[in-house]
Amino acid sequence: MRSLHSPFWRFSALACGIFLLLGQAAAQQAQRAQEKDKEKVPNLPEVTVTGTSMATDLQTYPGSVSVVTPQQLSTSSTVISVLRNMPGVSVGNDMGRGLGESFYIRGFGYQSESRIIIMQDGVRRSLSMYSNHISSFRSDPDLLKRVEVVKGASSIQYGGGAIGGVVDMGMKTAEDFVQEGKDRGFAAKLRYEHNNYREGYLAGAFAPKDQPFEFMAYGKKGRRGDQEMSRVWGHINGQPARKVPTDEDTTVAYLQGGFKITPEQKISLSYFDYGMDVETVWQNLYHTSPNSTTGPVIGKLKQQDWIAKYTFKPAANPWIDLTATAFHSRGSYDRHFTITPSRYKNEDQRHGFRFKNISHFETGRVGHRLLLGVDYEKRNENALFVRNGVTDEFGSMPNTYIDSGIYGHLESSFMNGGLTLQVGGRYDRYERKVDKYDYSAKKSHFSPRVGLSVRVADGLYLLGNWSEAFRAPTPHETHSAGAINPHHYLIPNTGLKPETARETEIGFSWTKNGLWAANDSLETKLMLFSGRVKNLISLELVRPNEKPPESESYAMYLNTDSVKRHGLEWTGTYQQAWGNVGLGYSRIRQTDRATGRNVPGTFADKLNLHGHWQAAPGLLLGLNVNHWFKPKQNPESFVSQGRRYWYVRKAFTVVDLDARWQPRPWASGPFGRDMEVTFGIKNVFDASYMNAFVAETSQRVGKGRNIYVGLSTRF
Repeated sequence: MRSLHSPFWRFSALACGIFLLLGQAAAQQAQRAQEKDKEKVPNLPEVTVTGTSMATDLQTYPGSVSVVTPQQLSTSSTVISVLRNMPGVSVGNDMGRGLGESFYIRGFGYQSESRIIIMQDGVRRSLSMYSNHISSFRSDPDLLKRVEVVKGASSIQYGGGAIGGVVDMGMKTAEDFVQEGKDRGFAAKLRYEHNNYREGYLAGAFAPKDQPFEFMAYGKKGRRGDQEMSRVWGHINGQPARKVPTDEDTTVAYLQGGFKITPEQKISLSYFDYGMDVETVWQNLYHTSPNSTTGPVIGKLKQQDWIAKYTFKPAANPWIDLTATAFHSRGSYDRHFTITPSRYKNEDQRHGFRFKNISHFETGRVGHRLLLGVDYEKRNENALFVRNGVTDEFGSMPNTYIDSGIYGHLESSFMNGGLTLQVGGRYDRYERKVDKYDYSAKKSHFSPRVGLSVRVADGLYLLGNWSEAFRAPTPHETHSAGAINPHHYLIPNTGLKPETARETEIGFSWTKNGLWAANDSLETKLMLFSGRVKNLISLELVRPNEKPPESESYAMYLNTDSVKRHGLEWTGTYQQAWGNVGLGYSRIRQTDRATGRNVPGTFADKLNLHGHWQAAPGLLLGLNVNHWFKPKQNPESFVSQGRRYWYVRKAFTVVDLDARWQPRPWASGPFGRDMEVTFGIKNVFDASYMNAFVAETSQRVGKGRNIYVGLSTRF
């Protein structure tokens, strides 16, 4: 793998430095020659599409949704690291590597198999591919137009799995890489992080306004080295260590094209290829350094998506707004030890289609939007484990998931938008097959949803939502058998019931324009949620008085008693011509109703403060503060091998700075158009951070201080 000190990266760093120096001189000259611009805040509502598949104002949507913009994505090199600023989202229970980043939404995430739906351009992602080694989204922030996170139970549009929520990542197209008024363009970017990360991309696009076709090609190369954590986490070769051994080479390729059959019809094709070559450890989320007996792990992570879309939206027919999508997807992680002859490969393949149509119509004075949809997905999963030349069989591999669903969602607006009622439901049919056992289980489920938004004063809305989600048992939960790991000897359980989550959300939102100035805006929203997860599937110890032939104890996946989940999310933002300030606060409690104990673990209350200041024309300065309060642990400790360990009992605060600078004189100069320099500091004070899930002695601490600078331009 390429060294961090190679000529390529030295040139990249030097180029960034030269651009910064030249840009500073140019900006100073422009400042003397031009008067300061008076920029006004656009009072355009932020919308969510993922919440109902119909564009809805975030302030009037009766649920909890957070939206990530391209500007926010540009502050980090991975999508998961951006999500930590969101209410209701927890990250950081990992070793800081790009291959394995952990996250949780409303109590579920990595290792909560299929309880969070991750989608990119309409294609689902497997979080782990039946592996406790990865949780990467396998996505590129520079290719994303926006990311929406819908929190809580919801199965209307996406089918089984949304117990914790949905993460929907929308991709850019050729038009996003071409400047307004131009037919074609090239884009380039370099990014340097002093905590051992470098990347760069090149893109070319052709999207003429007077032609029916468009095309773009994109390529990225990234390199991540040893990651420095916020404090000493342990020892390597007897010496205190803050760095986690990391060696990751990332490549991304993306091709997208479109053709307008008529002004009202369009077909588009895309191919996404994500790859990561790694030298790491066997369990990259949990282990710090390679085992001296087996040596490091050499691995290859891949994700490939082929997507075809057709849209039809006749201007004169409000009944038709049709989108049809067909896809084929393949993900895999293949790795082997460098000393011990062992190999482990996981593979996940999917193909299917999605159809949806939105109709607009009126009955008297009531306006309606009706969403109807149908989708189908077939997923094949397999694994290969060769140890010392002998192939270990997985009782649950290979297997097949077949999911199909039909859904409808009606939104009715009364009193000129003063009252909006949303009613919907989805019928799902699912099948699970396990080849080895000639096993097939077919079942169905209906998931309803009701939402209400009531305007009680100008800009003030009362909000309410009730929804249901389900998750079918996986083949691994029903058919895993034997010594899967050193701790548990698994017993199959084909009688598992599907999990169901029912959740109620109530709250309010308030929007006020012209509060203290003619062009200011204040937005705030508070949502309280409460619900239950019934028949939660968890791994439990059984046969306590028996010793299995291998592993430490017998275990089986069982439907446990129902789990109670409740909490709140509060956001607020004030915008002015000089910038904006905002906050977000979240609390979640999730407990087993029978025992009163936290399930699956504890979540610390989180307060996020952020703001941006337009310090000069083209220069925007930002501040972001995340404070995690002391968690309420239950249980507070556990005993392992005769020693007691305490879960995290501290509060943590991490401060980030960021800046965005667009040198005006170079709007169309020799260095390209729309040139932008981003720079900042992650974890300014090098503060330690530990996720509330872990013990105080855990090696999984947060990353240390990280200074970054990026340069992007278009030609």
